[in-house]
Amino acid sequence: MHKQYIIGQVTEFQNGNKFNFGAIYGMHTVQDRKILWEDMEKIIAGINGPCVLMGDYNTILSSEDRMQGTPVQEFEVKYFKEFIWEAGLTELRILERKYTWTNNHVHSKIDRILVNATWIQKWPNGNRPFKFFNCLTQHKEFEDTVYKCWTKRDGGTIMNNVWMKLKILKTKLKQMNSQDFNSTGQRIQVARAKLEGIQEQMVGPGNNTKSVAQEKETNMELVKWLEIEESIMKQKSRIKWLNLGDSNTLYFYACVKNRQATNHIGRLTNSAGQLLMNANDVETEILKFYKQLLGTTTTQIPAVNKEVMRQGYNLSRQQQMKLIKVVTEDEIKTTLQGISDNKAP
Repeated sequence: MHKQYIIGQVTEFQNGNKFNFGAIYGMHTVQDRKILWEDMEKIIAGINGPCVLMGDYNTILSSEDRMQGTPVQEFEVKYFKEFIWEAGLTELRILERKYTWTNNHVHSKIDRILVNATWIQKWPNGNRPFKFFNCLTQHKEFEDTVYKCWTKRDGGTIMNNVWMKLKILKTKLKQMNSQDFNSTGQRIQVARAKLEGIQEQMVGPGNNTKSVAQEKETNMELVKWLEIEESIMKQKSRIKWLNLGDSNTLYFYACVKNRQATNHIGRLTNSAGQLLMNANDVETEILKFYKQLLGTTTTQIPAVNKEVMRQGYNLSRQQQMKLIKVVTEDEIKTTLQGISDNKAP
């Protein structure tokens, strides 16, 4: 027990799952909290299983965590950011209010839940639809597959041809991904076990050139799958500021799961104030909302009131001409080339 935290192991009564739980109450000064971060970092380094830390950290993490009040200074958040990064923690989304403390003038988010990568691996959420990942370009048949799909000619408009080519190509790439790039984790385990077996045989008598060649080949296979796994997880996580080759897979995985949880709508309050928690009810309410925004079909559209329009902001003649300006091929090319290679749509 510490004056700023309590941490221990919790066992679920029903299924026996165990995880480490920490209750946090950060003190009021930056220096006191710095001691908290240093102590917690050491503790987390010795934890192998799932870990969750929640409570009143008494500090914000970014300028978005404070509304009104004094501007956020770097020294306020520096040590907290470093702690989260060094400990490999990820923040879980809070479904309710954004700010957790207020004095009726300043609103701040100082309460949060942090978990490690093992926690997210053990309790993930969300399906995995097919996405194009850059590792597919390493496949020996990738260029030939793209070429055959793209040179296929059909009738119809140009845009219809493009749509059909993309649809056919997507089917081919899904097959390629399923056959040759699926279950990377399992492939890594198999390659690692095979390599360990060969190395054990090499220790004993009768070591020969064949064993050395097998070890080299198996090691190359293991490295290949490790690089593919890391590349996929980096692309999924949308993290742009870490380079490949540093074994960041676990961190990328945590970022992916956290982003999926953030994008997921688990419950929704409708216009009548009723809380919807069933997935089908949430889906129905969302469709209903956007249908109302779009409106219904009509045989007659009322004319725009020009007097009302003139009361708002008006575009200059130059701005109007820019809106109807023809888009050039160079602009399209520049825009497409500006898209990050690590974007997974």
